[in-house]
Amino acid sequence: MLVALTCSMVMNTFADDNPYHELGRFDFDGTSSAPAMIEKEIRDGGQAVYKQVEEKLLEILAKPDITYACKKVICTDLAMIGSKASINPLLSLLADEKTSDMARLALESIPGKSVDSALVKQLRKATGKTQIGIIQSLAARHNSKLANILEGYMGSGNADLVKSSLRALGRVGGDEALKVLKTVKVAEEYRDLKDVALMEAAYNVAADGGRRKALPVFDMEFTTGAHLPAVIAAFNGSLQYGTDPVSIIGKGLKDPREELAMAAAQSSVEIKEKGVDEILCNAFHSATPAVQVAIIRALAERGARTGVPVLKKALASADKRVQGEAVSACEKIGDSTVFNDLFAMAVSGDAAAQQALSKMNAADINGVLAGLLDNDDPSKVRAAIMVLRSRDYQAVLPKFLILAESDKTDIRVSAVQALEGFAGENEIPVLVKLLEKNKNAQEQDKIAMVLWRAARSIENEDSRFTRLWNDAAKGPESTRCLILPLASAASGAESLKVVTGIMASGSDLMKEKAARTLFKWQSDNAVKTLAEMVKGTNDTKHRILAMQAVVRILTDKRCSLAKGDKLAILNEILSRMERQEDKQAVENAVKRINDGILKK
Repeated sequence: MLVALTCSMVMNTFADDNPYHELGRFDFDGTSSAPAMIEKEIRDGGQAVYKQVEEKLLEILAKPDITYACKKVICTDLAMIGSKASINPLLSLLADEKTSDMARLALESIPGKSVDSALVKQLRKATGKTQIGIIQSLAARHNSKLANILEGYMGSGNADLVKSSLRALGRVGGDEALKVLKTVKVAEEYRDLKDVALMEAAYNVAADGGRRKALPVFDMEFTTGAHLPAVIAAFNGSLQYGTDPVSIIGKGLKDPREELAMAAAQSSVEIKEKGVDEILCNAFHSATPAVQVAIIRALAERGARTGVPVLKKALASADKRVQGEAVSACEKIGDSTVFNDLFAMAVSGDAAAQQALSKMNAADINGVLAGLLDNDDPSKVRAAIMVLRSRDYQAVLPKFLILAESDKTDIRVSAVQALEGFAGENEIPVLVKLLEKNKNAQEQDKIAMVLWRAARSIENEDSRFTRLWNDAAKGPESTRCLILPLASAASGAESLKVVTGIMASGSDLMKEKAARTLFKWQSDNAVKTLAEMVKGTNDTKHRILAMQAVVRILTDKRCSLAKGDKLAILNEILSRMERQEDKQAVENAVKRINDGILKK
């Protein structure tokens, strides 16, 4: 008895490992891995296993009690590996509307004339969705017999059948389908669909080498067609397969239908023959604004320098779309003849015009802009500064430094802004002098940032600050006050030495500046100094700010201090807090550190 039970368990184990044994019971809601295992077998084994897998699947498919999900899986697999042996079993599913689509799609993928014959036979007796589905499959297989069958459905009162037949005639390809679509009569409601199908059929014939048969069809639709999508398709067909693309582009651009003219302009980008640029330029003057936009874009994409007169006219257009497209096109094909137009727009604050000027590759643009830096009109000087900065024209750097001392505020501010990231290490001494002379607090802060960026070639930020500090040390205290806050950006050991040295022996003004710098410190090397400030200062405001800096640094994930050291420092400063909210801030920091909840 025990032996029999053991044998039974072993056999069940083997059965469970065989995906074909459980496939018949497969359901989409279940957890069976049978479909995936069979798919893997097909994928890994390749054509060598197709026949044996197909036989196993057909054996399961023949069973009357398998699930719908099982049938769907089998049909999907047979679409990959099915042969002539699968045709009849799949045809049995094709007759049932519930399983018709899955069976049809499987048959559609199986090669061989036997499938076509079987589907054509089924089509003649099918109805409803099954009939329409078979039409789609035969069209996908480019079955040559389909056209004559579908012609007989055109007079059907079934709208779905007529529409499906027309789409299939367009897709199936071949001379017969083209002939049927050229001559067949359909109700008015199907005319547009028929015209689109006719164009698709003509494309298929042309692609198969029948260019001469397709071109008259394209030409007729282009000349007399009423349905715009079909007319545009005819235009593209004539363009692709015709012998005179330049002439066809010209006809398209002159067409009163805006969408067709726009399509012609767009298509012209790919035409390499001579004469297209001239046709585009000539068509611009009488075109609608939307077509003008398309023409300008095409000229730019073609790199057509002969289109510059068109751009010049478009820049003066009252239509903002046309003007905006012309500005963008100047980036690619603009030259010195459109400079004045663009610069006038840039002076008025047009950002697109400024960008176009910054990217134009025309001769002597930099020289013309540099000359404008001496103009009496501040708005022109400011625009020239911004464009030259965008063009990264290093030759004007000395002039920018001079303009940064201008008595005209807008010029001075623009020059200082342009210097950020433009000035380099060589300009540091001049910038320090500039900082000494400037008395505007906001401008001083900006110049300090220009200095910081000017030293960017010094990768180590601590060394960068030290270089700037050494330059500033030769100047007045007011200059050092402006440089000192940059130490918090460096937050290095040498920077900390400078700050703590000032805290120990600097003037009251410098001590205040040093304290404010420490409160913004980024690294944990200043924690002890800040903690000592909390414990030693009598200035309540400084004590609170120093505490907040300690809490910020110690609760940062980047802080390298050990947990015990962090907690010890916080407990020391807690006793110096007087206000309840300050005590709560320290206690919250202790809790976050204990809980491991730190900030980035």
